[in-house]
Amino acid sequence: MAHLIFLSLLVSLDGFFSGFTFRLKKIRICLPQLLFISLCPLVIVTAVMLSSQRMTAGIPAGAAKGLGFVLFFCLAYLSFADALKKRKSSPPSLITMINNPASSDLDHNQRLSSREALLLGLALSLDNAVLGFSFALDGAPVISTALCFAIVNFLLVMAGNLCPGLPFIDRFEKGSEYLPSLLFLILAFSRLL
Repeated sequence: MAHLIFLSLLVSLDGFFSGFTFRLKKIRICLPQLLFISLCPLVIVTAVMLSSQRMTAGIPAGAAKGLGFVLFFCLAYLSFADALKKRKSSPPSLITMINNPASSDLDHNQRLSSREALLLGLALSLDNAVLGFSFALDGAPVISTALCFAIVNFLLVMAGNLCPGLPFIDRFEKGSEYLPSLLFLILAFSRLL
């Protein structure tokens, strides 16, 4: 259980930085939207784990770990490539929303709508889904894993939203678009251990 909580914290750090970025950009996240954002990992991880347990019942453990590595490595590559592009004119993709959570405020009204919260929730669930897939291959319980991801995601987005009053925060914002790529690489290599 401690392993699950640790990996949930690691994989949900992008939620913390999303809440953090919203507070810095003065974008309001109301409680219903916060719950909506956190519901996405619950639903997506449950669906991914249930389907992957059925599809991959005969895959050996070594192959499952290798597949988890490849999936996280691909997320790291896409995230890093997107952070380097720094696209401003095109509509944001889910990867863009991970690197720049403020881009999920599509109408720029400084408040997340339910639709925008859904898009952000989907973006934040990408890494949760990959880790859920890896956990399913290892035979982890579906509901407790998905619920742990959802609760940790909720707490970290809320904590990130409360944090920007700290003095070192302004310096931290620069370069933070590369943090998701680094986290995906850490998770990729953790699957090999």
